Amino acid sequence: MPKSNFPKIHIGMRIWKTFIAALICAVAGMLSGTEPFYSMIAAILCMQVNVSESIKKGTTRLIGTLIGGIFAVAVLLLIDFTPLEPFSLLYYIIISFCVVPLIYTNVLFGQDASSYITCVVFLSIVLSHFGEGNHYLFALSRMLETAFGIIVAVVVNKTIKNNK
Repeated sequence: MPKSNFPKIHIGMRIWKTFIAALICAVAGMLSGTEPFYSMIAAILCMQVNVSESIKKGTTRLIGTLIGGIFAVAVLLLIDFTPLEPFSLLYYIIISFCVVPLIYTNVLFGQDASSYITCVVFLSIVLSHFGEGNHYLFALSRMLETAFGIIVAVVVNKTIKNNK
């Protein structure tokens, strides 16, 4: 029998807990008729080696999501109540400039680690899903789905103990 080149790696509890958290988010999305994309991402990113690290990562992600969502809603209001055309050069200049106050707001609140997710959330709302239905509801849904994924990750991490 030929020798396998695959290393023998133990699949630990963190991997299994991540699977369970992602599955819970997927099923919840299916049952509620929503896309579970954002809650699953939040659950996967927030699953850490212990509960306190999951809470820390989740807090960072939630703060970033809230700041990015609030700024995105401000830009959506600007579009709805001014002649600014979405996806025009001026639009891209404005949303690119928004990166400055987005990051600065995180630094101002002592949340430097949230800066990246703040910008990702902001851009996902003002660029990727702008034309889909009510963009204010999308912004709110994005924030709530992320919070749900964080809560699922923390609860799963707290409920299922490591086998060490």
